[in-house]
Parts: sequence; C-alpha cells; structure tokens
Amino acid sequence: MNNLSLILPEGEGLGSMFDVGQASAYWTIAIFLLALPFMWKIVFGPILKALDDRENAAREAASVAESAREETESLKASIENDLAEARREARERIQEAEARAAVKEKEIISAAKDEAEKERARTGREIERAKAVALEELRQTAIELGVGIAEKAIAREFSAEDQKRLLGELKAGISAG
Repeated sequence: MNNLSLILPEGEGLGSMFDVGQASAYWTIAIFLLALPFMWKIVFGPILKALDDRENAAREAASVAESAREETESLKASIENDLAEARREARERIQEAEARAAVKEKEIISAAKDEAEKERARTGREIERAKAVALEELRQTAIELGVGIAEKAIAREFSAEDQKRLLGELKAGISAG
C-alpha cells in the first residue's frame, strides 16, 4: 500500500487538493491585496530596512577602510620623507664635522709648527747667551792666566792697580782682535 493513499482520500489524487473554486481564488487575491500593505509594513519594511542598513554599513566600512588605507599611505610617504630628510641632515652634519675636524687639524698642526719654531728660536737665543757667557769666562780665565804667567815671568808682584790697568789693556786688545 502506498503511504500517500493513507493521507489522501482514494480517487482524489494530488490535483484535487489544488482544485479551488473561482470564488475562492478571488477571495484569496482580495485577502492577499488587503494584507499586502500590512505585510509590507510589518514584514518587508524591517527586512528592507535591515538590508539597507547592512548595505550602508558595508559602504561606510569600505569608505573607512579606503580612507584608512589612504591615510596609511600618506603616513608611509611622510615617514619615508622624514627618514630621507633625517639621512640627508645626518650626512650634512657628518660632512660639517669632518670639515671642522680638518680645519681644527690644520690649526693644531700650524700651532705646533709655530710653537716648535718659537722653541727653536728660544733655544738658539739661550745657546747664544750661554756661548757669550762661556766666551767671557774664557777671556777672564785667559787674562788671569796671562797675568799669572806674566807675574812669574818677571818675578815680581804687581800691585792691584797695576793688575787692573793691565787687565783693561788686555781686554781692549782681545775685544778689538
């Protein structure tokens, strides 16, 4: 036995279930048309509103995402520009520091050369003074030796006055000669 035969009466079949009279069809259409504004307001209105809200939210999210992407790209470009500027400034500062170091190096070398030249000149003056003092001491010693030899040679003692006179004559002779 067929399971459908238990549900449907015999001989009517499925077609008879949809067999509606003409009056019923008019009433169905009339009820549908009367219910349509209420269904539109109560059922379709909220559904359409929810769909519009969802579409608007999607548009806003896309707009926000696009503006965030643009802002990110502008920030990235700004950061890259700032980084390039920082690198340029760093290069300039390094070049300036190198130039200052080169100038300072030349100044130090020049000052050292000047100081060495001054030291050389001072040392030369000291040597000349020491030489003059040594020559004067040598003259004094030569004069004293000469007087001592002369005293012994003539075997007499000179008076202090005679020694001074003779020393003056010797000095004048050595200075001139």
